[in-house]
Amino acid sequence: MIFKFHDYLPEELKTKYFDFIPNYYPNDKFCKDLLEQIKASYNNCRYYKESLCKNFNFTIPEDLSIEDLETIPYLPTDIYKKSEERTMQLLKVPLDKIALFSCSSSTSGDPSIVPRTLGDFDQLQYNSIKVFTEFFKWKDYKVGSKRSVAFNFAPDRLFMSLMVRKNAKGFEFIEKTRYFTACMNKPWEYYGYEEYLVKMKILKTIWAIISTFSIKGGFILDVTKMLKMIKTILKTAYWKKIEVSKIIFGGSPLLMNNMFEKRLLKENIFYDLDGISFVGCGGGGWEGVKGEAKLDAVNKVKFIENYEKVFNIKPKCIADIYAFTEGPTLFGGHWSEKYQDFLLHCPDTSRIIVRDIEKLEPVNEGMEGLLEVITPYGVNGTINQAVLIDDIVELISKDRCPECGYQGATFRILGRLKNLQGRSCSSIINWIY
Repeated sequence: MIFKFHDYLPEELKTKYFDFIPNYYPNDKFCKDLLEQIKASYNNCRYYKESLCKNFNFTIPEDLSIEDLETIPYLPTDIYKKSEERTMQLLKVPLDKIALFSCSSSTSGDPSIVPRTLGDFDQLQYNSIKVFTEFFKWKDYKVGSKRSVAFNFAPDRLFMSLMVRKNAKGFEFIEKTRYFTACMNKPWEYYGYEEYLVKMKILKTIWAIISTFSIKGGFILDVTKMLKMIKTILKTAYWKKIEVSKIIFGGSPLLMNNMFEKRLLKENIFYDLDGISFVGCGGGGWEGVKGEAKLDAVNKVKFIENYEKVFNIKPKCIADIYAFTEGPTLFGGHWSEKYQDFLLHCPDTSRIIVRDIEKLEPVNEGMEGLLEVITPYGVNGTINQAVLIDDIVELISKDRCPECGYQGATFRILGRLKNLQGRSCSSIINWIY
């Protein structure tokens, strides 16, 4: 059978929010909308009503306030794992309302699979361009006829759609399943010129399949093409008839780090991109594992230093995005000299709670725990309006970034529960099963 790539999403979602105008979600609106999603989950999902609400001893209130958020039922991310076979039990709309299923790029062979409606993808694009605008200087890249050139340290969306068929093998709706990160990559293709740097080489792929029964060896990181493009842009200010406004490095920090250590630093390759470039990390992988890639963990301080050493890109021009497949929220972050880490910010489309690892009670500022993300936006397809994640974070502030002033909770990632404890959220919340 010949596989044909199909987006399934309407054309307007390619460019709908390019002229970004923010919506506002104050506490009263947020709580009202969240209560509606809780009611929809209760009325339309048997698992939510009979298992989740029962185990939380939760009844639907007449009103909801910010102070009540810590009492509402939440799910551990592991419940969406393919091996749990619960994805279809967690729907809160009929199956024909599901546009696509989002899949995590899990290295364990057990990805999360999350159903999403067209409305969910509409919100996801809004969330993406909101964080690009606020933290990646999105509006600076279209200046008259000028456009950005983005180097994406990831495979293109066609190859991702092929890879997901391997990762989610056995899932009954695999033809309508896409990697979650591919949804975030998509807008850049229509905003400027995007060069995906992870590429498949046919001969290498054939040999990899023959010798290892895997396609992993068939992929390369095309740093040579990237260097050629940078050299041309610096010399002419153009790439393929596009007058270049900025050079963007985006995608996996794990692969970016590999570029420095395996090529650029060894060969003493340096370019001065000060003032004309920006780094926007995304998709995770700082711990050394992302999708098919298993490399050494990335030292964030050294990573920042390498960008300044090789490309003369200052820390203020390096940002990060934190997101997870099981929810629609994207958290933008900037580098903090004080913490020697990225400080991540909660947008007004969501609220967070940091819960103590042992008792799951909310913690105060300056304390660490598991991250819970709550949102009524982009969660029409399934009951993921409140999700507890396996990541351990430090709560820096509950309402405002102490460094940049961004309104909303601020936190930083410390590690993963599985790495530090040998267990997951599901093993802590064992009553859910």
